[in-house]
Amino acid sequence: MVETQADRSYAVPLGFGMAVSMWAVAYVCRLPAVMAPPWLLLVLLLAAVAWWGGVAGRWTGDGWSAGARGGLVAAILNMLILGSLLTSTSTGGGTPSALLWVPGSILVVVGLAAVASTVASRGSLVGGERNWTGLHAKVALIASFLLVVAGGLVTSNEAGLAVVDWPNTFGTNMFLFPLSRMTGGVYFEHAHRLFGALVGLTTIALALRLWRTNERRWLRRLATVAVGVVVVQGVLGGLRVTGGFTFSTAEADMAPSVALAVAHGVLGQVFLGLVAAIAVVTSKGWLVALPPERRRSAGGDRTLQTILVAVLMVQLVLGAVQRHMAQGLIIHISLAAVVVVIAVAVGARAWGLYHGVRPIQQLGQLLMAAVTVQVALGIAALAVTQGRAVVGAPSILEVTIATAHQATGAFLLALSVALAVWTRRLFQPD
Repeated sequence: MVETQADRSYAVPLGFGMAVSMWAVAYVCRLPAVMAPPWLLLVLLLAAVAWWGGVAGRWTGDGWSAGARGGLVAAILNMLILGSLLTSTSTGGGTPSALLWVPGSILVVVGLAAVASTVASRGSLVGGERNWTGLHAKVALIASFLLVVAGGLVTSNEAGLAVVDWPNTFGTNMFLFPLSRMTGGVYFEHAHRLFGALVGLTTIALALRLWRTNERRWLRRLATVAVGVVVVQGVLGGLRVTGGFTFSTAEADMAPSVALAVAHGVLGQVFLGLVAAIAVVTSKGWLVALPPERRRSAGGDRTLQTILVAVLMVQLVLGAVQRHMAQGLIIHISLAAVVVVIAVAVGARAWGLYHGVRPIQQLGQLLMAAVTVQVALGIAALAVTQGRAVVGAPSILEVTIATAHQATGAFLLALSVALAVWTRRLFQPD
């Protein structure tokens, strides 16, 4: 279903897109290795608001109100992290400035987005219809990938147990933990939790939208599964630290589980693949694509793509075991050779055999490029760690390569799922 311009629910995907962009900027700028000056962080945050306000104006033609609606949604979502700025480090309570910061931040975001929307609406690209659900799904996909990267940084920095309790953070409500105390490993772990909350809300909002607007029952059920997976994923992340449900803050009461850490890491990438499938089937291209009976047979590509997804899943499990337990490296490397052969075959066929079928060809090209990058990253990761667990604090180079290797693996899985889904949409089986 492609919504009409009159459907003002466009504010939700626009607002989530704005919030995800702002959170991503803030996360990168606050990384211990970056620590951008406050003025630069502010400029980049305002630029993200202005950009999305411009999108609202160009795509809706509603003038200032489109940006204001999207900005309001983003400002409300930003309350999840604004509490970290408004909590006293010494008392743990609120600060007097909160009375100004809360309404002030909302007014700034809403006002700037409205101004940008007003300016951009003069060159509006509105054509009567816009796939807002597809936009929301793409935002969810990007947010999910960013969460995988953030999770990879937690593991690479050996920060999975930097925060000793859950769902609180050192006994403080997760959304009120002072920013000044988010240093070192605590920053990586706590920021990962916050971003997970945003991804969870994004997924829930997407599922509600699909149940409200989409007539495909199987898609609504798939979105419900995605909500279930993201909830389970969050719980697994917490239990990985505590070993059980408890509000205790004493390390002696915790039973950290490496097995749950592996399960948490793998399920996160499964979730990414699931959201990738939803993004494909809600895209405008999917809705206007020719039905399978109008296309020729896909030959053995369906089977080959399914095998690739399955082998990638096994490889991701082995990679998680290696990262968390420093075991299974030889098997991981051996299977990598198999993955490369299958991925190259799948990518080359998609790129070279389906002329004129744009999504298939583009995904084939991306798959080939991603495999090349992943092989290089795998070799680099092996070189900098010598195939063993890092002794002492890992270097920035080790963290960067290891996280990029893990994130590219997740990207490969998402690409493979998208390609398999598109092939089943456009081509008949044998």
